[in-house]
Amino acid sequence: MEKEISEHVFPIRFSDCDPKSRLRVSSFFDFMEETAILDAEENGFGIWKMVQHGYTSVISRLKLRINYVPRWGEKLHVSTWTKSIYNHKVALRDYSITDDCGNMIAEATSSWLLVNLQTGRSEDPEETPFVPTLYPEKSAISENLELIEARANPQVVLTKTAAFSDIDMNRHVNNCRYVDWILDALYLDPAMKEKSIRSVQINFLAGIPLGESVHLVRFENSNHHAYIFGINAKNASMVHFQARIGIVDKV
Repeated sequence: MEKEISEHVFPIRFSDCDPKSRLRVSSFFDFMEETAILDAEENGFGIWKMVQHGYTSVISRLKLRINYVPRWGEKLHVSTWTKSIYNHKVALRDYSITDDCGNMIAEATSSWLLVNLQTGRSEDPEETPFVPTLYPEKSAISENLELIEARANPQVVLTKTAAFSDIDMNRHVNNCRYVDWILDALYLDPAMKEKSIRSVQINFLAGIPLGESVHLVRFENSNHHAYIFGINAKNASMVHFQARIGIVDKV
């Protein structure tokens, strides 16, 4: 019997919301991260088991598309599944986020690497003990996530230093915190008062350890997109992350 895709329900708490009682964008990422961890545990390749076998799983790219921003008190039904292994290297994991009535709130796609802790190199998941169940017929977002190109007129708009509260069990800044940093930088722009976030893509390129300072560099917008890169404050050749944020006018 084929395993069903698991679903986890998250009530939206006061601490998950922004000043207007709407779910923070970073909370979407937080719920997806938690669901991915729970799904891995249910499938027999949880964090500690993987470490015991000398492996860890690392997210490399993620795109979230938001249809509706829920509010405090609502519940989110978050599902996740691995749809394919790309190029014998990258596991493609998708997500769907619905409300109690099954209405689609948001969808996402992401790419993950299975890293050998001894060599520090990624390996083909299908050649390791951790082969996920694949659902190739089910896709939330079908597009592949490519590198994001830098644009014209780069400007440092904010600098963040990784504090203790930013660091997760992998000993670097948690991917959900990147979202908060990016939106902190974006909302320095007064024009954002009249805008809404429709999508966020982040490419995670190099981890940020405790005490590292990162310049958030904003580039010239394209049509309906803002671009922010996280660049090491001491070494401008080191890009920690790339972000493209889809922006629409409020209705």
